[in-house]
Amino acid sequence: MCSKQKLSPREERIRLAGVRVTLSWPSDDSAFAPAGVTFLLPGAMISISEYGGLRDVVLQQNQLVVRFFINVLYPFRNNHQVHAEEVRNVFDALRALYPNLPNSYSMIGHSAGGKISLLVASLVDHTRVLGVLALDPVDLNPVCFTNERGPNLPLDDDAGSSSDSISPISCQLDKEEDFVHVCSCRKTPEEQGKVPIVLTCTDGGIGISKKHDADAIHKLHPATVCYHHDHAGHMAYCDHGGGWAGKLMPDIGTKEGNEKARMAAHDLIRDLLGRCSSDSS
Repeated sequence: MCSKQKLSPREERIRLAGVRVTLSWPSDDSAFAPAGVTFLLPGAMISISEYGGLRDVVLQQNQLVVRFFINVLYPFRNNHQVHAEEVRNVFDALRALYPNLPNSYSMIGHSAGGKISLLVASLVDHTRVLGVLALDPVDLNPVCFTNERGPNLPLDDDAGSSSDSISPISCQLDKEEDFVHVCSCRKTPEEQGKVPIVLTCTDGGIGISKKHDADAIHKLHPATVCYHHDHAGHMAYCDHGGGWAGKLMPDIGTKEGNEKARMAAHDLIRDLLGRCSSDSS
């Protein structure tokens, strides 16, 4: 079941799989099929309206953009995994409504949204994720990728084959396998079976531990790619500093550093979605 509320020729709010989502279409023409689907997940408790700049870049790549609010206060248990499962369920409901959409999608997420995007690619829907861009992800509540002594969820297909590769969070695994592979339909032998996972790391912010930021994720998952955005704060990717949520985390980045990080993120989006479009064709 779903209900719709039309906002404009290019955007609509809709309830899919019990989740209120905003769909942004790349064209006013309802008969024009987008080249792909991209989820754009915000940081914890940050309005999706703070990511209009990122949305517009995704739309320019002829992608249908799917966004929804990340409430980290509910549910109380397995919060990030529940939101990761919502991505999968929303996509299933979306394809039921629009069956001509492709059966794969890309993920872009900031902060907690970046961590949730990694969960989707690693655990929840790894066979359908084409690529991930995690902007300054924070791996906390629970720690899934940055346990220095393990166990961790894998973010590359050579993560090992023992049950120690899986973090002890509530999940459902294939009974015939004792760990989860991250895989996709890559074209070259070197990339066969791998999902491109790109991380960015800023100078951070209050409450963000260096033990669980993008650098820490990359250190334990070297198949990922990590870019440093120096002199940028955690809210650099937001249009207006993250709104009220940003006021709880004073920006430690410079104006120039934040702007450079935002522009660099736009370039990474173009590159990632360009690669994903080639792989899905």
